[in-house]
Amino acid sequence: MNILVVDDVPAMQVSIAAALEAAGHTVSTASSGSRALACVEDGDFDVIVTDIWMPDGDGLRLIKQVRERPDAPRVIVITGGGPKLSIELAGSLAEVWGADHVLVKPFDDRRLVALVEGLRPPG
Repeated sequence: MNILVVDDVPAMQVSIAAALEAAGHTVSTASSGSRALACVEDGDFDVIVTDIWMPDGDGLRLIKQVRERPDAPRVIVITGGGPKLSIELAGSLAEVWGADHVLVKPFDDRRLVALVEGLRPPG
C-alpha cells in the first residue's frame, strides 16, 4: 500500500517509515498537516498515519480535510496527548473526525503494521 506518514519529529517519521517499508509498503513523509495536504493533492495514498500536535496544521484539521475528499484514504492517528488536550480527548476527537484507529505513543511498530494491514482493501 502507499502510505503517508505525518509527524513533526524526524525520528518518529524515520521509525514509522522503516517499520512500514519493512512490511512491504511504499512510504512518503510530511512534517506538518499543511505539507501533508499538499502531498495528498499530488499523490494517491491508501493510508495516512498522522500525529495530532504539529506546527503549521494539526492532525485533526488534516483528518477533517482529507475525509471531505471523495477518494479519502484511511487514517491512523498517533498521539501522546498535547498541550491543551488529554490523550483520551485527543483520541476521541480524532475518531469523531473520522480516524479509523488511534494509537497512543509509545506504541509497538508491529501493532501499527497490523492496523495498516487490516485496512487493506479486499481483493
